[in-house]
Amino acid sequence: MKMKRRSWTLISVALVAALFLSGCWLFGITLVLSYDIDERIYSTDESFNSVAIDLTEEEDWKDNEDKLDEIYSVLFYGYIINHESTPATGQLYVYKDGSLSTVSEVQSNATLVLDGLVIPADDTLEVPLVHMVRIDHIKDLVMEGRFHLYAIATNVPFHIEVFDATVVVIFAVEAIL
Repeated sequence: MKMKRRSWTLISVALVAALFLSGCWLFGITLVLSYDIDERIYSTDESFNSVAIDLTEEEDWKDNEDKLDEIYSVLFYGYIINHESTPATGQLYVYKDGSLSTVSEVQSNATLVLDGLVIPADDTLEVPLVHMVRIDHIKDLVMEGRFHLYAIATNVPFHIEVFDATVVVIFAVEAIL
């Protein structure tokens, strides 16, 4: 038994020494990127806009884009105003571009990432930092660094506005020393 333990110790020391002598260490670093959305998203059941999220313009992204390994989480926080006299149930969707022009196109083509945001009538809802769901469906878009965020409501008519919002991306990069 003592011989086996000594063998594993020698193998472990030899492996660490080989890495040290080669001057090469491989490990991962987790980074948090906070992307402030400067534009407001205006949405009604008849017309709306999306906002472009371009992570590639952020310094942390530029510095690590070639070493990007994994997207762990995408989060959202901000404010949503309901301009209608009835409560609205807000939803956030992610899509590759801003080409979707109807609510049904958004619901059919984009990925629903936040649902059930109940905004009281003629009021503002503060959305605390929440995880976007279905991360596996949007990882590729996020890895590319560019995507669009759409906001709609499930009830008709609706008239909502998203402002002072931020998307937070937690990602890993490989580092070789």
